[in-house]
Amino acid sequence: MLERYRQASPNSSQLWIRAQKVFCGGVNHNIRIFGLNSCQAHPPFMHRGEGSHIWDVDGNEYIDYWMTHYCMILGHNSPQIHQALEQRLREGWHLGALNEDQVIFAEKIQEAIPELEKMRFCTTGSESTMYATRLARLFTGRKLVAKAWGGWHGGNDALGYHLKYPYTDDPYYNGVSFDYNDMRSVDTLMKKHGKQLAALVIEPVLGAGGGIEPDSEFLPYLREETEARDILLIFDEIITGFRLCYGSAGIQLYGVKPDLQTHGKVLAGGLPIGVYGGREDVMALAVPGAPGGRWVGGGTFSSHPLTMTAGLTTLEVLKSYKEKYVTLNQRGDQLRRQINNVLERANANERAMGKGSILFIHSLKEPLKEGPITAGKLGKVFDIEKTNVFQSRLLEEGVFGYHGLGVVSFVHTEDDFSKTLNAIENVVTTGTNSVKH
Repeated sequence: MLERYRQASPNSSQLWIRAQKVFCGGVNHNIRIFGLNSCQAHPPFMHRGEGSHIWDVDGNEYIDYWMTHYCMILGHNSPQIHQALEQRLREGWHLGALNEDQVIFAEKIQEAIPELEKMRFCTTGSESTMYATRLARLFTGRKLVAKAWGGWHGGNDALGYHLKYPYTDDPYYNGVSFDYNDMRSVDTLMKKHGKQLAALVIEPVLGAGGGIEPDSEFLPYLREETEARDILLIFDEIITGFRLCYGSAGIQLYGVKPDLQTHGKVLAGGLPIGVYGGREDVMALAVPGAPGGRWVGGGTFSSHPLTMTAGLTTLEVLKSYKEKYVTLNQRGDQLRRQINNVLERANANERAMGKGSILFIHSLKEPLKEGPITAGKLGKVFDIEKTNVFQSRLLEEGVFGYHGLGVVSFVHTEDDFSKTLNAIENVVTTGTNSVKH
């Protein structure tokens, strides 16, 4: 298994040996290990990207679905963003002061999402969710924060708990959780902790927890329950914002208005960005010197000129693509159906999940039970080792992704999809296949 990959990637192999000598575990983001360690192989080291494809340091070409952690909705090396960044570089790449583009960029975001009455820029999604929860605690005077099982909201202490099944308690974090799509679980949480909760943080579509779409009643129920108890509802739209529609998926697709929201990834075309904002009365606590306020934002690289330039250009293009989001989501839905058809014909124990252009493929120990899919249901049957093997064999077939695969972009072609379906069929029907029943 993976012998072709090993033979075709000697430069990646050597870089992996060197990386393990200088980085903890050889990586600077845990997910980039790729699960290949269990297959006694090395992760690929990438060199360049163009459109929907990337090339590693050995010159191997891959159809890319990871798309830079879901950022590149316009594809790698977008000519519009490339040209804008070249111009910006000629004028200096960081000034450490206010710049005009940050104002224009924020105005464009607010035009797309008027519910962002006030906002702040930072550099990462982790920072944005950290600051949003800090503001919620200040505003409500309560300390406890709730989140969904499997919800990944960045590597901050406020929300870095209950990430993987069986979602056991962690003594290092001050938080509680509930099962995504399970209203009874939320009801139990509210009865026990409702009076102590400052905020409830949720992704409109659960990302790292499995690519699970919300049941039609779930998000409205969260809004109703939090509003009744003066708990702030925070939508983490780092993944869903400007990906499933031009703006907020929670508001525009699901019709639920949160008190605060966070954005990133797609918004800046692949450059570092985090945005948090929402109700003006809550965000007022971020104003310097505000009574009862605290330091909730900053950083050397916040509102970085290159990010602002890339963000403005990205929004200009995406606004012109506004009607094309429907087609993009339809293409994602169709690809997911086609993948499941291939898996069913092969009697494989994988299943494609997601929403619109978001695509996850999971290896399962047994079929999911009927009814709404919850994080708890998926966690019980999710097989991480077999998922790693499946993904590793897709890599050998020239299809690149992490954590269930990734996303579809505006630049993926029908030829990409056809080759991907063939690759999946090869993985589940031929060779030393440990992922088939």
